[in-house]
Amino acid sequence: MSASGVSRRQWLRSAFGLAAAAALPAAGAPGERLSFANPEGGYRFLPGNPVFAAGAVAEPGHAFVRAWLRRWLPLEAGFDAIRRHLLAEDRPLRALAGIELRMPRQLSQEEFAEFNHPYVERLRDWDLLIEGFNPVSRTNVVPAAFEPEAPSLHAFCYSVPLAGAARGFVMSGMTEAGPSGVVAGGDVSGEGMRRKLTQVLTLVTRRLEELGVGWADATHIDIYSAHDFGNALGVLMEPALGAALRRGIRHHHGRPPVVGLEVELEARALAREIML
Repeated sequence: MSASGVSRRQWLRSAFGLAAAAALPAAGAPGERLSFANPEGGYRFLPGNPVFAAGAVAEPGHAFVRAWLRRWLPLEAGFDAIRRHLLAEDRPLRALAGIELRMPRQLSQEEFAEFNHPYVERLRDWDLLIEGFNPVSRTNVVPAAFEPEAPSLHAFCYSVPLAGAARGFVMSGMTEAGPSGVVAGGDVSGEGMRRKLTQVLTLVTRRLEELGVGWADATHIDIYSAHDFGNALGVLMEPALGAALRRGIRHHHGRPPVVGLEVELEARALAREIML
């Protein structure tokens, strides 16, 4: 079924799992949305949908490490690398909190659903689900150049014990899609990109509030787009991010994984980064 065969709202729900997310209990104040403990993993997570969690916050005495690969690995080999690394670090599989993927091209909603099924089954096989919810956040990006030949692992985040660590968090990348549709759909003009950026800033700010953290807690901020924002990055992000801008923003030349989306934004608070 194509996007033209259903309403835009139905298409979005199917493609991005918004139906599952909308079914979660909602709280009345920021930071109070229902979260679940992952005691073995050392973090609490906010459910998103069956494919990925909304985000996670390290429990006291724990922090997050991001391991990124010098060379991307096809997904199956990537999962093996994650398992081996966690074993070498004496960390359980449930310490895995985030996965970052690189895709060969943008996918239709049907292709995206087909891709997600074995991915979720792998997490299920590893017994990662908590009370039926997926605790692992995810970012998918299609590089605008030098894309991989197959879906590949770019990086992953996991928890480690660390006394006295600042509060760490990870989250899934968020796009300009929302319950009412894709903001400025098909419009990659300067004005269109400004509207898209405004949307993702609003959504990520709200997500951070739900996690009980803020931009000031972030050590890493990443934005993905293949189109020019003009001066919108400075005009919009400076008042939104405030002092978090002292650490800079990493701008990746790429797109979200589903056709019709152009911007993805995420933030993390890490204790350290390592290269594998």
